[in-house]
Amino acid sequence: MAPGLIADWAVWGKEPHTSSGYGVLVAHPPGRSAEFNAAVHHWSPGTPEPGDPLPWITMGCARGVDGARAVGVFLLDRTDDVDGSNRAIYRITHFAVPYAEVGAAGVGWCALARAAHAAAACLPGTGPAELAFREEDQLVTDVSWITPSVSERTRWLAAAAAHLLDGPVAVTGDRHHEPFQLLRVLDSVAALLPFGMRSTLSAASSTSSGSEVPMRLYWGDAEGSPGVTGLPVSASLPDLGELSPQARGYHDLLIDIWATHGGEAVVRHLADAREPLDIAGPDAHERALEVLAALDPSLAVAQAVSAGQDVDADRINQALRMPGISSRALAVLAGKALTHPHTGMEALAPLMSSPEVSQAYRDQLFADLLHGRTDVARRDFESMRAALTSTGQSLAPLDEVLAGALDELRVRCPQGVPDPVTEGLLPSVAPFSQGTMRFTHSMLCQVPGLAGGLVRALYAKAEPGVLVRAWLRWLCGKAGPEQRTEIAGGPELPLLNILLSGTGPAEADRKWAAGHPEAAARLLEGAVVCGAVDQVLLPGFFQGLLDRVLRSPAAADGASLSPLLRTLGRPPAPMRPETAAHWDVLCLLAGLPPSGFLSLAATAPQPGTAGVTGRVDTYVSTLRAALQTRPAHQHAPAVVDLLLDQALSVDRATGAGPGQAGRDLAWHLSHWPGPFQQIVLDAVYRLATEEPHWRETSEDRRWLMRVADRLPSLRPLIGLRQVQGLASRCSGTPEDCEKLAVQVCGARRAGAANNQLAAALQHWAAHGRVGERVLTLLEAYEQVWTSYDATGRATEEREDLELALIRCATGHRIWTQYRDHAIGRQAQRKDDLDRQRRQCEREISRLRKLDAVAARART
Repeated sequence: MAPGLIADWAVWGKEPHTSSGYGVLVAHPPGRSAEFNAAVHHWSPGTPEPGDPLPWITMGCARGVDGARAVGVFLLDRTDDVDGSNRAIYRITHFAVPYAEVGAAGVGWCALARAAHAAAACLPGTGPAELAFREEDQLVTDVSWITPSVSERTRWLAAAAAHLLDGPVAVTGDRHHEPFQLLRVLDSVAALLPFGMRSTLSAASSTSSGSEVPMRLYWGDAEGSPGVTGLPVSASLPDLGELSPQARGYHDLLIDIWATHGGEAVVRHLADAREPLDIAGPDAHERALEVLAALDPSLAVAQAVSAGQDVDADRINQALRMPGISSRALAVLAGKALTHPHTGMEALAPLMSSPEVSQAYRDQLFADLLHGRTDVARRDFESMRAALTSTGQSLAPLDEVLAGALDELRVRCPQGVPDPVTEGLLPSVAPFSQGTMRFTHSMLCQVPGLAGGLVRALYAKAEPGVLVRAWLRWLCGKAGPEQRTEIAGGPELPLLNILLSGTGPAEADRKWAAGHPEAAARLLEGAVVCGAVDQVLLPGFFQGLLDRVLRSPAAADGASLSPLLRTLGRPPAPMRPETAAHWDVLCLLAGLPPSGFLSLAATAPQPGTAGVTGRVDTYVSTLRAALQTRPAHQHAPAVVDLLLDQALSVDRATGAGPGQAGRDLAWHLSHWPGPFQQIVLDAVYRLATEEPHWRETSEDRRWLMRVADRLPSLRPLIGLRQVQGLASRCSGTPEDCEKLAVQVCGARRAGAANNQLAAALQHWAAHGRVGERVLTLLEAYEQVWTSYDATGRATEEREDLELALIRCATGHRIWTQYRDHAIGRQAQRKDDLDRQRRQCEREISRLRKLDAVAARART
């Protein structure tokens, strides 16, 4: 027998066969009789009905002699006596036990009531009573219904305990059971609250029907008792929706901890919390939750997160660092840590090897990438990688997560959408070190297109060459044939790795390029982006591309040409003249501008290198060699025509012409045999006649004269350009008109047509005194012709030019004003001649008269 508890006591009832009322009959100490009488009245459960199983057991809080908390046990039982009215007399035996001793003993209500029931049968005449206990009477062992896992009974009791935190609870159901069995149900409910609440918690195994009782927890009827929650013990689970948020939080955490740690651990933990707690106090919910949470703080934080409470980052991080954190808490807290704006990865990194954390990280990474939140995914990925590294952890868990997300996203993403990992996440993070991230590396190398998509996505980054080199080192390993890693769908990547590492040539010859046209185009693209195009676009590789693109039937539908079009559409970095020639042949055959020559022309020569003329010489030599090979030779005229069209273009904003590079190119091409001289002639002619914005310089004029000497058919054009140049500078003075007439005559004699001359004179003729300046010009033009040709051709040439002015004067009054002025001039001359004739006739008449006078004088 273990030591018992010492209790004060009282027997409450009435004297048999008398009409006296109920009261304390005997007590220890006697001086507390009034106090005991008040306690019995306060905690009275009512009056039993005949046949009710007795005793009725009530547990109520009280105060001891010194004001300390006490637990009161009230046993209501029948007696064999009757009063003066022959009514049965009931007796209540009351024991008052200091709560401190009850807490120290760790006994529950059932054990306390059993001990009190045994002591009531042998109360001492004087002195305190002793309530004896056994070791097995401890609450943890006495509540025998505890199950390791969560059961339906567990859920009912947990719901009842949560309702008890909110207010009084009446347990309803068949009460015709042994009283201690009924009390055990209430004791089990209280066992799911901190033990310290028993210092203020009251309970009753039975109560009178319809009576209002002060107990917090009792068997009875909730109807007619406002604020009391009725919980049928044999029905379905209580409604959790009626709980307050605080009580619901306690209930949920209780179930979670029970499922994690088992029922015995939970009850033992709550039974050990013996500090007095006021169940009716304003902080009762909070205090109860604190006690329960102490068993598993991390799970408590997880439950608060699940309930939608605002949990700060420090609590989350602290919970994640707690030893023995449960898998459920780990899953919830990891998910919250990944979305909380103020949490980092330091707390998660040591847990990445656990399935819960890795799955939470994978789910979050997957969601971010699938919904386009690449910046968030990049931030979290880099933070996790840094945290793993700084804590000495392996990157393997992160590698597995990334490989899993990559595999899943490939299935989930619509066809044609860029891969979120290889084309979104990876290009935005720092390249991996060689030998790390093996699962991800394996997927990228074995799934066609993934590695290539990553490398192409890097081209849009700042300083892509540095990134491409670093990623290729990780993908391909050491740059050498003996260590070369095969990459599915990307045979060009190992070659690009060798090229960029500087360990040797790209090894992409004519045969390889012809056999891998799309890969060859991608290799060329990588070389362009990384500034290594000169090392790739060599004669053999170039010819291999031509063989495939121009001869393959696939070129008809663009299958082989499309990667090349993307490549050639990139602005090239500065390249050697030989490379620029190969590049432009590909561009022109693909219908793109010859960006190689334009880049060559725009690049200022570096010290110690050839000037523009020397580079154009090399360019033209390489171009000619490239176009003489089969099958390109049949396209050579078209290529040269398109090239000259670009090289001899005019900047309409500035009026700048072809420049030295373009002029040198045309000069060199004018020496090519066959149709090329005519192509040059046509290109120069278009420049001179169809580019009104061209602001011709002295270098341009000397070049035109030089080309005209080489191609005499251009001489009329040169004359026309001289007429246009002079007309743009001279006015309508007789001197300027004479100069212009000389220039027009020279152009005409060089072969320029009158229509061309008239067109060149339109702008000049339409200004100032139109009729006067045109007449002066034509008269001077006729005189110049007369000095050159005395056969009468001058008048014919003048008339031809007049007719040309008529034809070219559409929409302008040049001809009308000239005609009117010329007719007026001739009319004026006719009037002058008429006056001169009359004056002559008068002079003749005068002289004749004088002659008659002289004759008479001689006679």
